[in-house]
Amino acid sequence: MARERVLPRKYTLLRVLGLPTRVFGRKLRALFAENENALFFTAVCLVGVLGGLAGAAFRWLFLLATTGFWGRPGQLLEVAASVPWWVRLLVPVLGAALAAALTLLLAARREERAGFPDIMEVVSVGGGEPVRLLPSLKRSLASLMTLASGGSVGREGPMGQIAAAIGSRVGRSFHLSEDRVRILVAAGIAAGFAAAYNTPIGATLFVLEVIIGSFNMIFFGPAVVAAAVSTLVTRVFAGEGPIYAPGAEYALVSAWEVGPYLVLGFLAGLASVLFQATMEWTYRFWDRLKLPLLARTALGGLCVGGLAVFWPYVLGNGYETINLVLAGRLALGLMAILFLAKMLATTITLASGGSGGVFTSTMFIGAVLGGVFGLLTHAAAPAHTAGSGAYALAGMGGIIAGTTHAPFLAIIMVFELTQNYGIVLPLMLTSITAYWTARAIRPTSIYTEELKRRGMRWEGTAQERLMRSLTVKDIMVPDVTLYPADLPLGKVLDVFQNTRALQLYIGDEEGRFLGIVDLHEVKRLLGEEAASFVIAADLVSEIPVVSPDDSLVEVNEKLWFRDMGHLPVVDEESQKFLGIVTRRDILGAFDREVLRRNRLLAKVRSIEGTGFDYFELPEESRMSRIPVPAEFVGQTLAEAQLRARHGITVMAIQRMDAAGREQRIAPRPDTRLQRGDMLIVLGEESAMERLERE
Repeated sequence: MARERVLPRKYTLLRVLGLPTRVFGRKLRALFAENENALFFTAVCLVGVLGGLAGAAFRWLFLLATTGFWGRPGQLLEVAASVPWWVRLLVPVLGAALAAALTLLLAARREERAGFPDIMEVVSVGGGEPVRLLPSLKRSLASLMTLASGGSVGREGPMGQIAAAIGSRVGRSFHLSEDRVRILVAAGIAAGFAAAYNTPIGATLFVLEVIIGSFNMIFFGPAVVAAAVSTLVTRVFAGEGPIYAPGAEYALVSAWEVGPYLVLGFLAGLASVLFQATMEWTYRFWDRLKLPLLARTALGGLCVGGLAVFWPYVLGNGYETINLVLAGRLALGLMAILFLAKMLATTITLASGGSGGVFTSTMFIGAVLGGVFGLLTHAAAPAHTAGSGAYALAGMGGIIAGTTHAPFLAIIMVFELTQNYGIVLPLMLTSITAYWTARAIRPTSIYTEELKRRGMRWEGTAQERLMRSLTVKDIMVPDVTLYPADLPLGKVLDVFQNTRALQLYIGDEEGRFLGIVDLHEVKRLLGEEAASFVIAADLVSEIPVVSPDDSLVEVNEKLWFRDMGHLPVVDEESQKFLGIVTRRDILGAFDREVLRRNRLLAKVRSIEGTGFDYFELPEESRMSRIPVPAEFVGQTLAEAQLRARHGITVMAIQRMDAAGREQRIAPRPDTRLQRGDMLIVLGEESAMERLERE
């Protein structure tokens, strides 16, 4: 813990400006005590401002670090091309080693929420640890070393992660609900993405299509506001205008070009699949090496440096090279080589332990693919086709659509990056074709591939993904009796008579599940002469079983097709009986996680502190978090008489101390309520509504 507090927890970017976030949040809560929506809107705007400022700071630090690594200021490609070959070879090694050393020194823990796949899981399904600011800053510092030394990654990764962590921190500092904190995390990603590319619409679509996976209007408004505010801040420091400026205005020259653009879309889809497959293979290769992190990243930097000796264009995110391709200033053979070289440089950088974004690298690959295709097409029919720059733009959109499975993002993003409206129609043709091609071959995108490896399915609606993220072990009932197989019929009858059970669960002496004894089967034997010789094993019938890691969607299907109210939970390897899962508990989880009503079940931390459990609420009751009513400020809980006067019970109190740290207080009769306190309360629905109105 001592190392984790390199900076005090209360310090964030706001602290740099002289404003501790928790104290600032407390002041705002007091100001907007009666209007939580106004407080939330303020939080969204604050996330946009801080995301833009963080992006500007990252840009400045990147230029400073680039000068330190390469010995002179300037664009990375220009500087790298002007130094001796051995400098291009060794600088990526130095940067990779320094990034690994910083990671080890700062102890950025792997279990902390990190890249976009982790944030996608937090935003889409909730649960788990929040996106924390200090670990994100540590990780981004390591990313900065990788980027400035020529690692083949983009800056949108660390900038988006910092802004997402800012969103989480602001939401928690303002004591907003868990759902609104998740929305602020998504808004933070939009702010960071907008700061990286100066594209507010593209940033919003990135959140909706990639991070959320659907056009959810709950996230749409905050993402738009945060992206717009962040863009305004970014333009103060970086200026306006498109990032990529083609040498000419490109458009569809003739109707004959529809065919070539469709072919390019097909090729871009194949290239997207090739890029993902290459990344998967590269990760497996580096994992098999089993090298320490320092040696692993240094070796990866050496490989990237080796490519840069011959082709310095592969260094960095490729911003300068993309502009050269769009202007038609690179030869066909060189672009063909860079297509493979950049793919290798990016996958090696990431697989060897480097961190950063892949979005700009995919645009690089799409640009050179489109450039090669455009040169060949224009040479074949110069009067009916545009120049190679137009096809490079379309190739960028195609690769974005193919790797992210977000075609709308691809179309708008390339348009915003270039502000070339004439290319929109070719972009639409190429991006949609690439999306269909890539998805038909590889159902997962470059971001959801990691979630798939963790066992999380990303298909379907957000609600379906959320239910798939909940497993049997989250809601199973463990304390269920497993009766022995040799239990006599008389004992079986006694159990049925003295309980409300309709089935008994039967197992062997080692606790392995054998099946159930159904009450109706027992009634059929009553009155038969041989009944006295019958034991439980003679009455056992098999039923479907589930494992602790099965999703609730799978359990619900088994319950539906067998028309049962509950199923036994069995360990897959040992077949030991662990408990049961009921349809009733699934409905409670659906109410809590999908409908977000918190009326049937309340989610609580397990005593081990490593997960969560569900607590069944009394009928017609719910648990909620409310600010302390103004009339009770200064009173003790005994004087407030919340239980006697309003019929609600205070379960806990959240309070800020003088240093801005959050406290959890167990309520006592003499606990005095203060302005800014948040009360965790349990009560009947009508009582809660009456108190909230008051």
